[in-house]
Amino acid sequence: MDRQTDLRVWFGLKRQPFAPILKPEDLFLRPCMEKIREEIEFAVGNSLFYTVIGDVGAGKSTVMRYSLASLPEKRYTVLPLIGGNWSFVELLRQCMACMGIFTRTTQQSTMLRSIYEGYAAIRDDGKTPVIFIDEANLFQQDVFNQLHLLSQQELRDGRVTPIVMCGQDSLFDRLRSPFSKPLLSRIINGHNLCGMEHDETAHYVTHHIQNIAGGSDDIFGETSLIAVHQSAGGIPRRINELCLLSMRAAMEAGQHSVSAENVRQANKAWWEK
Repeated sequence: MDRQTDLRVWFGLKRQPFAPILKPEDLFLRPCMEKIREEIEFAVGNSLFYTVIGDVGAGKSTVMRYSLASLPEKRYTVLPLIGGNWSFVELLRQCMACMGIFTRTTQQSTMLRSIYEGYAAIRDDGKTPVIFIDEANLFQQDVFNQLHLLSQQELRDGRVTPIVMCGQDSLFDRLRSPFSKPLLSRIINGHNLCGMEHDETAHYVTHHIQNIAGGSDDIFGETSLIAVHQSAGGIPRRINELCLLSMRAAMEAGQHSVSAENVRQANKAWWEK
């Protein structure tokens, strides 16, 4: 068999399966996603904070994209920030850039005043600003000590800008620091995003193969789905990678369905092969 054969051709698919980024309408909707969406809507509607934590590849960013995309654009303006190993001033500069505000100053008080004015301008347009921070666990502790300042009450109307953030498990350790109390006290709720159970994993794989890629229901059988779940631990990103590698292993073996042995081969670390 030609090793360059495309997976889509070999398995009769209309689209590439297990794409890392999908449109919100194409996502596999886990039961927890709807719960998180509702909790985020409540939090931002009441000027509160919300946090999602989870392991690498658990789907935190996906859940957040789904939840924030459901916020009516006529009512909310989402300001997306990304965590990293930088100072609070650098984070403020990032927030200002989201609103089209640029300055050379490094005076924290001046930058915050400009940000609050930006919030006010958004509200004058009939919308509520919402701060979304991805990979928040990457911040140094001193950033968490001051992060609540990003949503302080605006002098003109006394409103608080809601913050929604997500990150790996270490984020919770940052929030539990005594110095983070001003921030933690504002977090109304949160969610620990765990791996999927076997049935949910099976539905997830079926959704990607049939609903997204347009394939048949016999590419992954029950035994191969069990192997995928056990090997990937129910983590979506790992499931995606493992399924693609398993399909390639099956294709190279001349099979049109994935076996548990294909999954075992795919799960073997590259340095062990």
